Amino acid sequence: MKLLIVSKIYDTETKTIAEIQEEVQKDLDSFVGKNKVEFKLYNLGCVAAMFFNRYLDYSTLGANPKTDINCADSFIISGDGFQGFQLPSPLPPMPYISLMNYNLDQDEFLKAYRESAEILGASKIDDAWLEIGNSYIVLRVKTK
Repeated sequence: MKLLIVSKIYDTETKTIAEIQEEVQKDLDSFVGKNKVEFKLYNLGCVAAMFFNRYLDYSTLGANPKTDINCADSFIISGDGFQGFQLPSPLPPMPYISLMNYNLDQDEFLKAYRESAEILGASKIDDAWLEIGNSYIVLRVKTK
């Protein structure tokens, strides 16, 4: 399975889960700072679960964790902005130029993520969904 994680495509058939976790963790430490986000990857058949453990209270951001994703989480997962990387299928633009922190609809994020992953050579995503809590965000993808 080939997955888009923090700006890069990782192939679970050529690298071990431990190798992928280590590489992604190094990128996250460089992107957002050491010890700010802890990454774990789990793979079971055609479903991969990417866990990004971090603290972010959506209730203080006017966001609903069932329907919204905060821009910080979307950047962490996709790597958009990391070392000049931009998603080929871009995220929706920020609503206001001066707004530094914003929320977007999860469906919009997942659409941009899926399209970008496919353009970059990841496995075709059959389904994708998010689970968001104060101490974690999980992106699960099911491939064909």
